[in-house]
Amino acid sequence: MLDEKGGKMSKSKGNVLEGKELLQKYPTDLIRFYFMWKASPIEPLSFSTDELMSRPYQVINTLFNLHLYFKQNSQYDNFDKSSSVEWAKQNDLLTSPDIWLLSKLQKLVQTMTEKNQSCKFHESAKAIDDFIINNLSQIYIPITRGELWDEDEEKKNRRLAIYSVLDKVLKTLDILIHPFCPFTSEYLYQTVFDGEQSILLDKWPQPQESLNNEKIEESFDIMKDVVSTSSAARMKGKLKRRWPLNEAQICVKKDQKMKLESLSTLLQSQLNVEKFSIVETEKESGLDQIIELEQLGLPVKPVIELERKRIGPKAKQHMGKLVAIFNETNPEEISSSLQKDGKYDFDIDGEIISLDTEDFVVDFDAGENFAMVKRENYIVFISTARNKELMAKGLIKDIARRLQTLRKERGYNPTDVLETASILDLDEESLEMIKEKNKDLSFLVRVKQINFVESCKEYKDDDIDGQKIRISVE
Repeated sequence: MLDEKGGKMSKSKGNVLEGKELLQKYPTDLIRFYFMWKASPIEPLSFSTDELMSRPYQVINTLFNLHLYFKQNSQYDNFDKSSSVEWAKQNDLLTSPDIWLLSKLQKLVQTMTEKNQSCKFHESAKAIDDFIINNLSQIYIPITRGELWDEDEEKKNRRLAIYSVLDKVLKTLDILIHPFCPFTSEYLYQTVFDGEQSILLDKWPQPQESLNNEKIEESFDIMKDVVSTSSAARMKGKLKRRWPLNEAQICVKKDQKMKLESLSTLLQSQLNVEKFSIVETEKESGLDQIIELEQLGLPVKPVIELERKRIGPKAKQHMGKLVAIFNETNPEEISSSLQKDGKYDFDIDGEIISLDTEDFVVDFDAGENFAMVKRENYIVFISTARNKELMAKGLIKDIARRLQTLRKERGYNPTDVLETASILDLDEESLEMIKEKNKDLSFLVRVKQINFVESCKEYKDDDIDGQKIRISVE
């Protein structure tokens, strides 16, 4: 074992980690999980407490909070074990996110079983890491949270179906992670699932063929990639993910459109747009790709550079003037000429230098009022223009997130419906927009009323895009 920089540990260097001190400062299960997560059998282990407290801590902390989230919400709805996944399946209560997560769980069971048996414990730990963070926490929980918070009695069976999925998934995760985190998993298993016996007396899970669904998994994987590409486009356009946008235009490869459209409602909410369209494309680069995208009505503008090595023999002593004229020429004019004639002519002091398609490096970017990112099989254009209605929706989500964080800081349960949320020091325009969507904000924050006057005992300073505000809940 080496220090965090890959150097040998030595008392003379002062880089030795004492086991006893380490265990007094950090949780036993966290250190144990970090060792398993980090240690490849064929490589030395560079031990870093900073790394220990990053991803490994996030995994265990997230798993703990997921159990807390499940217990608090399921108790609120009086969930019991009679509402099982089999019951939900028989009553047609499982939706595509449920089916996808359960299918992913079967793959996880299979992967971890195989990796553990072949002593590749680091790969097993990375697999459960990916499932807890990337599938359960970041996708499934946000997708289903709105349904759990909808207290309509007619929708109770749907809420019970979500609890049945979480019950099965979390219980399975406890068993799978037990070899890595025995104390934490035993505690969660006993307290959340009312276990009268030790987790060690349960059986190691086996993949259930009936819960596998390759079709749903493939559609979800495409959706995840598209949403990730959309997020990159938002970053490029300096647009927060919480801000609703007018539209997204998505380019996918052949045979992917129908798979993505099968998750249309979910995709729209994940993209956070008012509308979207999906087209299939075949061309992968260059002028042919621009022509195809233009024909499909997508907002592209050409980006063209000279291929310096190729044009040398053609330009000869005129290279400097050619580059200067090129820099002043509209790329769309060059693109149009290349599409029409396969060449573009430069007039340099009465001498015509004709460059063909191979003499240019041709790419594209988004047109006006759009941002675009291209990644392997996907291209996503998002609109950057925002009207007052969309700005209001984005503002509501911004403030709701801050109030939800404050609820958590003050120790309220997610199921608690509080009396009041108070927001102070908003500018007039923001205040007007929020008042119009008061009910939406009340639902998101789970409070009976929102007010904009000083009415609470203790306020927290916050800011939204540089605007100082004060917020409170009680």
